[in-house]
Amino acid sequence: MPGDKSVSFRYERYIIAGLCIAAAIRVFIFCAAFPFFNNVDEQAHSDMVFKYARRHLPAAPLEKYDPKTVRIIVDSADGGYFDTAVDRSPSAQAQVMEYLTRKNNPETWVWPVYYLAAGIWCRVGELMVITSTRLLYWIRFFNVILIVIFVWVSWLCSRRFYGDNWQGRIAVPLLAAFFPQDIFYGITGDVLSPVVFAAAFLMLLEICLEDKSWKYHFFAGLLVAATFLTKASNIAIIPLAAVVMLIKIIRAAREGQFKSYLPSVIVFSFAAAIPVAVWLGRNYVLFGDAIGSAASIKERTWRVKPLSEMFHHPIFTFSGCCYFLAELTRTFWRGEFIWRLKIMALPSMDMFYIVSSAVLLVVCILGLIWNKAGDNKPRRFIVVSSLLVITASVLFLVFMSMRYDFGKCMYPSVDKPYFTSGRLMAGCILPFLLLYVEGLRRILSKLRCGSILLFAAAVIAAVITVSEVVLTWPVFASHSNWFHIMK
Repeated sequence: MPGDKSVSFRYERYIIAGLCIAAAIRVFIFCAAFPFFNNVDEQAHSDMVFKYARRHLPAAPLEKYDPKTVRIIVDSADGGYFDTAVDRSPSAQAQVMEYLTRKNNPETWVWPVYYLAAGIWCRVGELMVITSTRLLYWIRFFNVILIVIFVWVSWLCSRRFYGDNWQGRIAVPLLAAFFPQDIFYGITGDVLSPVVFAAAFLMLLEICLEDKSWKYHFFAGLLVAATFLTKASNIAIIPLAAVVMLIKIIRAAREGQFKSYLPSVIVFSFAAAIPVAVWLGRNYVLFGDAIGSAASIKERTWRVKPLSEMFHHPIFTFSGCCYFLAELTRTFWRGEFIWRLKIMALPSMDMFYIVSSAVLLVVCILGLIWNKAGDNKPRRFIVVSSLLVITASVLFLVFMSMRYDFGKCMYPSVDKPYFTSGRLMAGCILPFLLLYVEGLRRILSKLRCGSILLFAAAVIAAVITVSEVVLTWPVFASHSNWFHIMK
C-alpha cells in the first residue's frame, strides 16, 4: 500500500531515534547495576584506560599496575562475582595494594584504539572532578554512546540491504538495540569492536555498490585500520576490504576507467595500511614482537605448537566441533559474566540462541544458493560479505585454538583447548543480525506471514530483555553498584 509505505518512511527516523534512546537506557541501567570488577579482566582494562588518560603509552609488553589505579581498584572492588567477602580493613587493603602494585597487567600489550577513546572520555570525567568509583562508572557509561552509534549504523546498513521493506529496515536495529552481549556492561576493549566494525563494513559495502570519491575511500581506509587496531580478532575486516578493492579494480578495468579509479585505490590502501604498519613497527622496535603478545602468552604458560601437532586437536572430532560452535554461539549472544561463581545464563535461552542462529543462518544460505525471493545483486553481495566476515572470524578462533598448548591456563585449558569467547568476534554482530533477520524473513515469507516480520523481531527482543532482567535481578541488590553509591 503506497499510503502505508509513505507513513513508514515518514516516521522511521522517529522509530530509530526511539530505539537509540531505549538502547542507551538499557545499557546505562545494566552498566550501573554491575559492581566492579567483572570476571573478564575488567580491572586490567581499567588500568589501561587510566594509563592512556595520563598520556602513558606502554613501552613494554608487560607493565605493572599503575599505583593510582591500584588505589581505585582496592576502593571499588566487590566480591559478588566470585562470592567472596571483601575485607575493608586497612591492613587487608594495604596487602592487596602491595600485591597489585607488584603484579603485571596482562593487557598492557593490547591494541590502542579503544583505550585512546576511553582515555579521552576519562579525562573529561576528571575535568568534571569525578573521582574513584564514580570515575570508573563514568568510563563504563562511555558504552552508552557506543550503543547509540551502533544502533544508528545498524539502521543505515539495513536501509541499504532491505530497501523498500520497512519492516526489515527496522527489525535489524531493533535487535541491535537489545542484543544481550554483556561487553556493553563493562570496561573492555571489546566494546568498541561492534561499532567500528559495523561502520567499516557499511563503508566498504557503499564503495563496492556505488561510485565514491577518493575522500570517502580515505576515511574508509582509516576506519578499516581503526577496526583492526581495536582488536586483532577483527582481522575479518581485512579480507572483506581486499575483496571489495579487487571487485572495484576489475570493474574499473572492464569499463576502461582503471586509471581514473587508481588514485582512490592508492588512497584507501595507504590509509588502511600506514596506521597498522606504524603500530606493528613500534611493537617490533620496542618489544621485538610485532603483535606485542609474546610476553603475555609466555606469562600465561602458553606454548606455540609445531605444525605437526596442530591438527591433532579435538575440534576435528564431531563432539569437539559441536562443543566449540555451541559454546561460541552462547557467548556471542549473552557474553561470559558470572555472579556468585555461576554463569549468568538461562539454559532455555542458550538453547534458543543456538537453535535459532543455526536455523536462520542455514535458511539464509540456502536462499542465497537458490536465489529465490527476487534477490538483486546488491543484496546478494551483502549476504555474501556478511558470511565472509563471520566465517573468517570463526576460522580465526579455530586457528588460535589449534595453535597453542595452553599449559596451566584455566581458559583456554588443556582439557578444553578452545577459544569460545563470543566477545572476540563481537565485530560481527551487525553482519550476523543482517543474516539472522533475513533468515527469519524468508521463513515467514514461506509461511505467508511476511507481514509480521517486525512483530516477530519485537517478540525476540522482548524475550531477550526479560531474560536479562531475570538474570541480573540479584545483581541490583549489590551495595557496591552505582545505584547504591549514588544514594
